[in-house]
Amino acid sequence: MSSSASRRGFALFLVLVMVSIVASFLFSVYFLSGKGYERAENFKDYSVAYHAAASAVKMALKFLEEDDNGFDGEGDNWARPIFYNYRGITISLRIKDECGMLNVNKLTDTRYYKIARRLFQELEIDPDTADALKDWIDPDSEPSWGGAESEYYRGIGYLPTNGKARSLGEIRYIKGINDRLFKKLENFLTTYGNGKINVNSAPKALLTALSPQMTEEAADSIIEARPVKKLSDLKELPGFSEELYFEIRPLITNKCDFFRIEATASFGEAVAVVKAFTDRHKILEWKVVQ
Repeated sequence: MSSSASRRGFALFLVLVMVSIVASFLFSVYFLSGKGYERAENFKDYSVAYHAAASAVKMALKFLEEDDNGFDGEGDNWARPIFYNYRGITISLRIKDECGMLNVNKLTDTRYYKIARRLFQELEIDPDTADALKDWIDPDSEPSWGGAESEYYRGIGYLPTNGKARSLGEIRYIKGINDRLFKKLENFLTTYGNGKINVNSAPKALLTALSPQMTEEAADSIIEARPVKKLSDLKELPGFSEELYFEIRPLITNKCDFFRIEATASFGEAVAVVKAFTDRHKILEWKVVQ
């Protein structure tokens, strides 16, 4: 799907949605008007903004369903931010694939555990945080060197999952992770995907953490070569060797089927922000941020 065609389709879709939204909320405004005009107007404005944001998420799914160019990440049509204005309703839509992040549910695999420790060192975070993450999801009750198991968590009123984390928000409960650290980590960690890291969207710190042999030059050359349409092309990049390529090859991909969608819509004085985690066909998580 071309970018221009996508945007025309998006515009048409939103026109139809906006018309239905305004019509459906006339009754709500009428009902609330008896409780105060200002309150009714605020409710109407937020309702319109929220439904516009929700509709934008559904339109993002349509973009993803129709994407078939063989790669995902930087350079893809859906990866470009979209801004639209229709009769005072302003919408901003951003889509990011989840495979450009490290899946915490893979940390029981020694290869991913080592990547996590190197990543945290790159981010100037205590590498023992990787031990705490691994202990949270592994099935045993033996704490790692810097981790914690049931005995520690029982003292603060809950127990570790000892299984896969279903949402990234779950890691807020893990030893050593506070709100400040979570905000830093949520751009590098995920709970979706098979663990393979997308070279077309992974940040430099994660690319560098893939291997002790991965130099800054090699990581920069991946970023400059995006979109990488064939993984074998990595062997020809500056800073790469065949040895490095074949070491990281089982850990990387240039595609993804899981996405993070953030839609912001404003109408009047109201702003609504919706964040969704999806595959190419359906919503997996939904959160109203504002």
